[in-house]
Amino acid sequence: MRKASEFWSFFDGEVAPRLALRANTFRKMFEHLDRLDTPINIIETGCARFKDDWTDGQSTMLFDKYIHHHAAESKLYSVDINKAATDYARTFIGPKTILTTDDSVKYLAKLTADFLANGRTADLVYLDAHDLDWHYWYPSAAHHLMELCAVSRILRKDTLVVVDDCAHSASFVRTNNNINFITPPIIGGKGRLVAEFAARIGAKVEFSEYQAGWSGF
Repeated sequence: MRKASEFWSFFDGEVAPRLALRANTFRKMFEHLDRLDTPINIIETGCARFKDDWTDGQSTMLFDKYIHHHAAESKLYSVDINKAATDYARTFIGPKTILTTDDSVKYLAKLTADFLANGRTADLVYLDAHDLDWHYWYPSAAHHLMELCAVSRILRKDTLVVVDDCAHSASFVRTNNNINFITPPIIGGKGRLVAEFAARIGAKVEFSEYQAGWSGF
């Protein structure tokens, strides 16, 4: 039986069909957490903003639900700069979730210092704090790279780092109804700069779909 079996009944029965492009990768995140024997620490930037808006993924609700059924000391640390978003998230989170209204990079720097002082590390880091403009991806991608830098000292080799909205990007030309790639597809969107950094240092791509995940940072 999988750990947190009550959560999996909820995920498989109610959630997965509504997650669309994110269903498979959220499943991989929770399977990763199931393999850990100790109480877990999840860190999330960008919380759920609207009720039943599954186009956003509802990650806060899912992570909160998961830790509710995990070991007693498990925690979710979530931050969003938008008070309206954190006010909404507070309507459904449980006592094991710590929700903060702040700039995510500044918050992660403070949280990292607290983790280091108490000998803690992160098991899953989910980065989704900056809305993406698909036509001008750089501001969002740069923000998420800064988030990764801010939290890097509390990552283990097996910590899973995930960035949302990472659909592949490529340069191509269309000829005679055929698509010819000028460059191979790469991880794009919010995760583009994180992906470039990961490749340079040899971090492992665990999955690359609409969401992308790495270990080995």
